[in-house]
Amino acid sequence: MISTENPIKEHLRPCDIDRAPLVPMHYEMRNGKTINYFVDESIGLVKMDFIFEAGTSVQDKPFQAAAAINLVTEGSRRHTAREIAEFLDFRGIIVEKGNDEVSSTLTVYAMPRYADELLPLIREMLTEPTYPDDEFAVFVAKRRQQLMVNMQRTSYVARKCWCECLYGIEHPMGRYAVPSDIDALAAADVRDYHRHWLTPSRMDIVLGGAVTEALLAAFDCTFGSDAVIAISRTELPKPIPQGVGLQNVAVKGAIQNTLRVGRLLPMRWNERAYAEFMILSTVLGGYFGSRLMSNVREDKGYTYGINAMTHIGRGCLDFFIVTDVAADKAEPAMEEIIKELERLRREPIPADELELVRTCMLGDFMRSVDGIFERSERFCQQMTSGVDERLTDNFMAVFEPGAVSVSRLQELAYELLDPRRMVMVNAGA
Repeated sequence: MISTENPIKEHLRPCDIDRAPLVPMHYEMRNGKTINYFVDESIGLVKMDFIFEAGTSVQDKPFQAAAAINLVTEGSRRHTAREIAEFLDFRGIIVEKGNDEVSSTLTVYAMPRYADELLPLIREMLTEPTYPDDEFAVFVAKRRQQLMVNMQRTSYVARKCWCECLYGIEHPMGRYAVPSDIDALAAADVRDYHRHWLTPSRMDIVLGGAVTEALLAAFDCTFGSDAVIAISRTELPKPIPQGVGLQNVAVKGAIQNTLRVGRLLPMRWNERAYAEFMILSTVLGGYFGSRLMSNVREDKGYTYGINAMTHIGRGCLDFFIVTDVAADKAEPAMEEIIKELERLRREPIPADELELVRTCMLGDFMRSVDGIFERSERFCQQMTSGVDERLTDNFMAVFEPGAVSVSRLQELAYELLDPRRMVMVNAGA
């Protein structure tokens, strides 16, 4: 086995980056299923991701997907929730669970020496969960309380309003639960979701860290006899925008306001134009010295932080700016955001600023893949969002000398950063 560590180098050029560590190695189990893995023998842990092509977009009721993946550790056919917890705690094993619109993931961090006893338990949890009524009741109570708290947070309310306007309330990205939804969920609904969607045939496995031949053989022994089917990737419907402009949303008892401004992007993630747009997003609010940070935070003192970023979803892209400000500063802060958008549309980016942004973006990229767990996580994100290394190829290409001109960036900014074509949300007092 070889180590794939690649320390950050100063004065790095895009062409200097070793691309090999970003691509996983492959192990084919006896049933033909492929395990993707990243190796670093110097780490005494292994990160195991069990990714199911099953998210909120295929659930019949809100919270079905979340309950199904979160409760797999709360009791199986042969082990109670307490027995599972004691097994994991005694061995220092960490388990994380999550889901989004198109996927559900169980992530396990453990020392490889526990694989022979851990993997059969994981298989049992994933294939034979019992979803006990008492554990389900605890989950429902916690989610109800969490939802009630979130509905009083300006950041949550702003995101909810923004996504509803941008995607439409029938789209998985724009569909938000209400308290009555959690009360309508039953344990039988969760068992039904698991039976249809959280099956080994819909599961991908990604490993990172101390991956040895013995560990791969243990995975093959545990999961290599499952039937294999071609996984049909979930296609999300097209967004149905509900309009642009300013939305003021009152949040009772709020002590600050959240501003969220942005739009859907017309290109796809594998187009060069998206990589070019990432430069504009970084200039605006992608690093500490960005224009929005310098203006809204440093000069005006309206906020502790303001960021601009892009989000890649399955079949769609969006761009947004978000910040928290005092209630009496919400209106002037929004005016400054609009000014910076217009400034980027009307004025060319100075060469020295562009070079600084280029350096910051390359540095951020290298930090994001500096560790073996980071590379593994990056690959998992690519799988769930439907992205591949063409995104990285475009990203690196636009930073080659002379690859993108200032006039091209201004042209892109003029087209895509028009405030009049954006959804603007001001949530708070």
